[in-house]
Amino acid sequence: MNIDSNKELNDKTILRLITKYNTPVPRYTSYPTAVEFRPDFKENIFFKALSELNPENSISVYIHIPFCENRCLYCGCNVLVSRKREIADIYINYLIEEIKIKLESVKFKPKVSQLHFGGGTPNYLTLDLWKKLVKTLKESFIFNNDIEWSVELDPMACDINYLNTLQNLGINRVSFGVQDVNRKTQEAVNRIQDMNHINSLIDHCRKLKFDSVNIDFIYGLPHQTYESFKENIKWIDKYRPDRIAIFSYAHIPWIKKHQNKMPLEALTTPEEKLKIYLGVQKDLKKAGYRQIGMDHYALPEDPLSLAQEDYSLHRNFMGYTTQANLAMLAFGASSISEVNGVFAQNHNKLKAYKNSITEKKDWFEKGLERNEDDEKREEIIQSIMNNFRVNIKNFEKKWNVDFQKKYLKEYLKLKELSKEGLVNISNNEINVTELGRYIVRHIAKTFDAYRHEGEKIGFSKGI
Repeated sequence: MNIDSNKELNDKTILRLITKYNTPVPRYTSYPTAVEFRPDFKENIFFKALSELNPENSISVYIHIPFCENRCLYCGCNVLVSRKREIADIYINYLIEEIKIKLESVKFKPKVSQLHFGGGTPNYLTLDLWKKLVKTLKESFIFNNDIEWSVELDPMACDINYLNTLQNLGINRVSFGVQDVNRKTQEAVNRIQDMNHINSLIDHCRKLKFDSVNIDFIYGLPHQTYESFKENIKWIDKYRPDRIAIFSYAHIPWIKKHQNKMPLEALTTPEEKLKIYLGVQKDLKKAGYRQIGMDHYALPEDPLSLAQEDYSLHRNFMGYTTQANLAMLAFGASSISEVNGVFAQNHNKLKAYKNSITEKKDWFEKGLERNEDDEKREEIIQSIMNNFRVNIKNFEKKWNVDFQKKYLKEYLKLKELSKEGLVNISNNEINVTELGRYIVRHIAKTFDAYRHEGEKIGFSKGI
């Protein structure tokens, strides 16, 4: 069925998209995806890649803080819920030791252009622990003058003094997890928040002149409708965050057991969920934001918006970025490093993570070394996911291949998608249409050599 992608979606089109494409599909924060990582991965492969880092190239560093005081019912992250704050003191000692041991494989101080703290709740740490950890990082790496140094924050575990200290340490980007301003939804997901407190934090961030203030929301949660979600849009329009992430809630109770406590009868229906997604696009565009990739928005002058204009947007485990192809060193339980095509994931369980550092062996839960076919497909999938296009001629020139001949099966699938108005293809380019962007993960999956029909792997649904 041919569809004019320039027209607004009608109910019939929405229903067709839901019926056909509301099926499990990867998010493609990496390719191959983490489900392809193998437990028999040989750790010497990672350390060899680490030793071959180029001292001229900058890298990204990710630090994972897995602790939270409370369990939010929507959470899909690797977290440890505990109110015994002393557990963080022990953890940071192990994390610092991990940094020192792993960097023994690098014969120089790596230059860092991106540093990100995620979780869990990074502001679970006391300010003294922050100072201790940052001291180690500054001794271990060379921080570029224009470093993007960001942290994810739970606003209800943060105050003005905490923000002051983070800025004094050098952090220049903050991201607050708000998720929904509506009290009814907050109560249903065990994430009750004082919006007046959050508002005061945003105001103070502006006074401190952070380079970027970002806000996370989630759609698909209990009691959400497009009408209720408009309250989030009103809040955004008032406080004007530099970047906004509006993530689709992934209901995976077979993996995250705590999600069974969610009031399932109140979850947003797929039809309403898509209406929220479509409405948010329209409303944020009206408010002056540009859509970045599939679930982020930024003001026009933001570096992400500028990168999208010249098709240089990239995506990794930390999200969308303007800095492509940086090696990523990740530290902390469950964190994933990517160095020269080698993925290595630390142990998820805290005991196994600590043992790997104490014994200086069995470092990883699993990992994978990407082959050349993976590398080519990763480039195509990244282009589709981030920039909604693939420049076929540039790809052929870079890899010295005949695109249509090498990817004939995929090309035929794209032809079918083009009949639905989801992509436009020519000898020179693949372009995802406005309609196709709603199910871009499915379009990217066309080039995923590891996916096959009927598999029962627990990815979140595409809508």
